[in-house]
Amino acid sequence: MPSLLGNQPLYRRIASEIWERIRTGVLRAGEQMPTETALSEEFSVNRLTVRQAIAELQRVGAVEIRRGIGTFVAQPPDLIEVVSTLPVRAQQSDSTLDALIARAPSAVSGEPLRTVIEQVESFGLASGVAAAVAAEHLDTDAGDIYRLDTVMIRDERPWILNSYWLPAEFAVAVDHMPEHGLVVLALTAGLGLDLHYRWRAFSATAADFDEAARLEVAAGSALLVRDGVTAVADGRAAFFVQRRMRGDTAKFVLRYAE
Repeated sequence: MPSLLGNQPLYRRIASEIWERIRTGVLRAGEQMPTETALSEEFSVNRLTVRQAIAELQRVGAVEIRRGIGTFVAQPPDLIEVVSTLPVRAQQSDSTLDALIARAPSAVSGEPLRTVIEQVESFGLASGVAAAVAAEHLDTDAGDIYRLDTVMIRDERPWILNSYWLPAEFAVAVDHMPEHGLVVLALTAGLGLDLHYRWRAFSATAADFDEAARLEVAAGSALLVRDGVTAVADGRAAFFVQRRMRGDTAKFVLRYAE
């Protein structure tokens, strides 16, 4: 994914570089960070610039400062899993995406949703840790998975970042994006697939530096995250998706039958 940080202040570019080391496991959770002096020498900057970079990393929850001891890579939060089983028929549609496709009213407010455009940012063979995780979700080999990154734009502003991991047989849906506009429509209308949910998970996170630049928000801003696997009618996984949407523009609602 190309970075949009080239025109950002030096301290933020340094923070982004350190964040990439944390994200890829070069710096591990619980590990003490190099000292300000060591980082100053590595990046050929003064200690104030390093201090600003560390403050940025703290803002996005990547590091924690232990007074009198040092700065450490933050441990990932313990997520509490809340499980609810829904009837299959209740899992076969995504009310938000359905509303976007049909330009229908929101199920919560009753107001028509604004037109949303989904733009392709990058596409190619998946790699790294994310590909290995996707392979487990998709029950396939990591070398046979493609990654498609898109951004949904609403009112001419970036709204949702989407990352799809697709087996090769379904990755051809990207060719139908110019005609159908949304990835889900490219799969259903373009390839004629009947899609069904396997599972969906909801969580929250802080925008990292790349996400903040792409969504035009401050680093550390709240993002709502929705992960999930969608399958075709015969049960094969069609894609694993992660959507990160600006926390100030969305909410999740569960409606329970009497």
